[in-house]
Amino acid sequence: MIHQLLEQADRRAGIDARRALLRFLNGIEWLVRDPKTVVGRTPYQSILRQGKLEVRRYNLGSVKLRYATPVVLVPPLMVKPFIYDLFPGRSLVEFLLEHGFQPYVVDFGEPDEADHLVRLDQYVLDWLPAACAAVRADAKVEDLTLLGYCMGGVFCLMYVAAHRDTKVRNLVCIATPIDMNKMGLLAWVAKLAGRQVETLARQIGNVPGGLSSTAFRLLTPVKNVTRYTDFFLNLWNHEYVLGFEAMNQWVSQFIDYPRDAFVQFTRDFMQQNKLARGQLTLGGRAVHLREVRCSLLVFAGKSDQVAPPASVRALMDKVGSQDKTFSLVPAGHMGILAGANAPKLVWQPMVQWLSARSQKVTVPAVRRLSGQRTQRSAEPAKRRAAGAN
Repeated sequence: MIHQLLEQADRRAGIDARRALLRFLNGIEWLVRDPKTVVGRTPYQSILRQGKLEVRRYNLGSVKLRYATPVVLVPPLMVKPFIYDLFPGRSLVEFLLEHGFQPYVVDFGEPDEADHLVRLDQYVLDWLPAACAAVRADAKVEDLTLLGYCMGGVFCLMYVAAHRDTKVRNLVCIATPIDMNKMGLLAWVAKLAGRQVETLARQIGNVPGGLSSTAFRLLTPVKNVTRYTDFFLNLWNHEYVLGFEAMNQWVSQFIDYPRDAFVQFTRDFMQQNKLARGQLTLGGRAVHLREVRCSLLVFAGKSDQVAPPASVRALMDKVGSQDKTFSLVPAGHMGILAGANAPKLVWQPMVQWLSARSQKVTVPAVRRLSGQRTQRSAEPAKRRAAGAN
């Protein structure tokens, strides 16, 4: 018995020594790292540049496409589109490619002072239609799958509802709140300080990304205290370190929110809940969720404090879709899209769902990188065109 205990102690000491060495090596690597090289490493090609708008087709050397229906990923405002491509093994675009789908990512660009008059109308009525048209032309198909995370999902829903685009074959919404009255603390703050927030926004112009980042962190104060302790304890785990850095880049690189779009969202969505109530108009066009009739897959996170499950589940009763699926998974607002368990809890069920609802190619197509210049999605796009608003 004592001999067995000593052997276990020796093994434990060996494990502890190995982890101590890995903790040291990973710590040195983390200190000298270039954070920008962590995220957005899957090669892509731009198929559209229109002002600040860009649409990217992602590639992995040569891939066998098994499905002719492309997947168009739409990001929310405030965050950069690399959330769909964090790092190898934690990249949704990479995962889609590996499962035979062709992903495209929409990048709305980074607003500057000239964009303070940009409203949600332009995202939904101008830029998303242009992005979808570019994808259709590039993929040489009409049917699309739209995928949106958080407000990106709201954009997808509003696009389909406003344009009644029957060629959107599938729609995937991840952590997408619809009933703002069920958003908990955020809804309470918006209603309590709505006018003050609107007045402040009109004074300062675009809402700074740093302010949004701080507000986001304040939603989980305890986690912000313990995150670096957890980081040190797991510093021996290289994948954990990569995930920590990627998530840190996500939150620390929030971009500015156009002033008028922010005021419009605060008033029409957070305060008056117009989309859920069927009272929303964009550019004089009614936006009714009942006009969404495509196949619909919705994911909500049990511990999501930004988009609580009740605010997401409400979508199921608003749309006109007959084929609709709701999935509640054990995850928070960021983890549901790109956490360590996201591939198992969300991505894998999603590709299985899409596989049954996407047009298959007769002969698997191999798409190789052409002579066009391949870019990395971590590289900032320089898009400064006049009149973008």
